[in-house]
Amino acid sequence: MTSRLRIDLGAVADNYRMLREHAYADVAAVVKANGYGLGVVAIAQRLWSTQCRTFFVATAEEGVLLRQTLATADIYVLEGVQPSSLEELVRHQLIPVLNTPEQCRIWSGTNAPAGLHVDTGMQRLGLDFDELSDVLAGVLHLQSLRIGLFVSHLARADEPDNAFNQLQLERVREAYRSVNSLYPNLKLSLTNSAGMLEGVGPEHIGRAGIGLYGGNPFTQRDNPMRSVLTFEAQVLQVRRVQPGTPVGYGGSYVASRESRIATVGAGYADGVPRLLSDRGRVFAEGNYYPIVGRVSMDMLHVDVTEGPINEGGWLEICGGHVSVDEVADHAQTLAYEILTGLGERPTRQYIN
Repeated sequence: MTSRLRIDLGAVADNYRMLREHAYADVAAVVKANGYGLGVVAIAQRLWSTQCRTFFVATAEEGVLLRQTLATADIYVLEGVQPSSLEELVRHQLIPVLNTPEQCRIWSGTNAPAGLHVDTGMQRLGLDFDELSDVLAGVLHLQSLRIGLFVSHLARADEPDNAFNQLQLERVREAYRSVNSLYPNLKLSLTNSAGMLEGVGPEHIGRAGIGLYGGNPFTQRDNPMRSVLTFEAQVLQVRRVQPGTPVGYGGSYVASRESRIATVGAGYADGVPRLLSDRGRVFAEGNYYPIVGRVSMDMLHVDVTEGPINEGGWLEICGGHVSVDEVADHAQTLAYEILTGLGERPTRQYIN
């Protein structure tokens, strides 16, 4: 073992409670992609103990796995239903979020609950307004289509002042009224972590995603969430390098002075983005140290000239000192991709 992940389930629970304090009503947990890469079983069990009763996953397969952990939770499947997944959705009492008229037709014979997704600006999944009108016009012929949740998604909630948010809210209200007239007990689910923290609403169920896992829900604000993940790797070797010596594949880094270079046991197969080459940093013993040279599959190099780092020591690649958002920024991506890109090799330890 030369790399390890420490996942603070107490921080996940605290983040969930913070989002609930800001939300208009109930808060569901989005646990797709194996709980954003951190382990859906442990995450879901901890959230259940924090009184979370509604969960969202991406696929039917993810829903089946979660059902094995949570026998009585409401589990929504965002991809909806396909002919190939119909039987297992029904068997495991999973709730599809219907996205197209064809999905509505497929589900109509089940007499089982469903959500209905209407696109109000993402141009992603969901019925457009013309398709919604067609479905509603034919609803009397779909006697067993039991719509209990109306779903839409804000495209720019991480930019609270963007005018597009208001445009989407107006579209949501219009579409919701149309569906609510046919389904009086219909619940509305619209906001993500950023929307809940901003108090966007009203709605009945918010969908907490990146904020649960410690990522910053906003693009240009300080992160209000607790850090959840600590990703560490062990120093395998420390060598002295003379000025003018190239380091790593391609010699992208050349030492400008006599240096101590640590070879660290984690690479892109473990979830360290290759784009951290010559630009990221790690933390240990109270100091930051630059990543030098190219990140390879199993290893990376760190210049530890300025500190007491030796063979066998551990360096923080991501955690309380090097946030997941900083790693994402250096890697020219988002915290979502950093978390879901974590490899299988690092040992996972759950605390709290």
